[in-house]
Amino acid sequence: MKEKIDDLITQGQKFTFENNSYRSQYGVYSKPSDEFLAWIATVEDFIIQNFGENSSVFRLYKKFDDRFISGYEKDDFERHHTKLIAALKACHNATPIKTVKPLTQADLLNVIFDRFHSVVIQLRKRYNSKPTLDVQDEYDVQDLLHCLLKLHFADIRKEEWTPSYAGGSSRMDFLLKDEQLVIEVKMTRKGLADKELGKQLIEDKAKYKAHPDCKRLVCFTYDPEGRITNPKGIQNDLNQEDEDFIVEIIIKPEN
Repeated sequence: MKEKIDDLITQGQKFTFENNSYRSQYGVYSKPSDEFLAWIATVEDFIIQNFGENSSVFRLYKKFDDRFISGYEKDDFERHHTKLIAALKACHNATPIKTVKPLTQADLLNVIFDRFHSVVIQLRKRYNSKPTLDVQDEYDVQDLLHCLLKLHFADIRKEEWTPSYAGGSSRMDFLLKDEQLVIEVKMTRKGLADKELGKQLIEDKAKYKAHPDCKRLVCFTYDPEGRITNPKGIQNDLNQEDEDFIVEIIIKPEN
């Protein structure tokens, strides 16, 4: 930020009364160039975004009379121009506001997957033992995940057909078309642990890579009973990050 402040100061010091004035029959008066006006707007945006409108530097910035930008004599122009430079210099000692970066697509999905098991447990705790969704199989996982995805994604396509692979085609669980992302859902059970899961995931990688709308494949495996003995091994073997195709294996909860 120091470099940005110094750069704005350097830019501002180039604007003088002489290169932002005009001569009339009554004398010489300020007439700001488009570049000078753009610099003033940039300074205001910079201070608001980084320090806020309630900050001391913004109050210092607002002390200059914006009427000075046109029709002032040299002394008044330079006095107000100096106030602008002073406000920028004060930024060096001011405390920036904390900016919150918007969550990325990956961030949103990670929150959903990380908290999925907690949501499952919470759903079982309904008032007066009212009926609820109890996640017992892969279809239940799909239904609950579909609800959670709707919080953050608008275009969710369920059970789209995949291109033909090994003599047949199949339905994908979720396609987020705008994000070019496919989510494949699995739930461990008797007979679906490390070896069989790894085999299915290898097949998923191959068939989804051929889909024109799939640039990223996320394989979410819900493992509430801890049947997967080596989740890190599966992830290390099957995670992939190529220029045109990304594969991420997610196994939750982490036991």
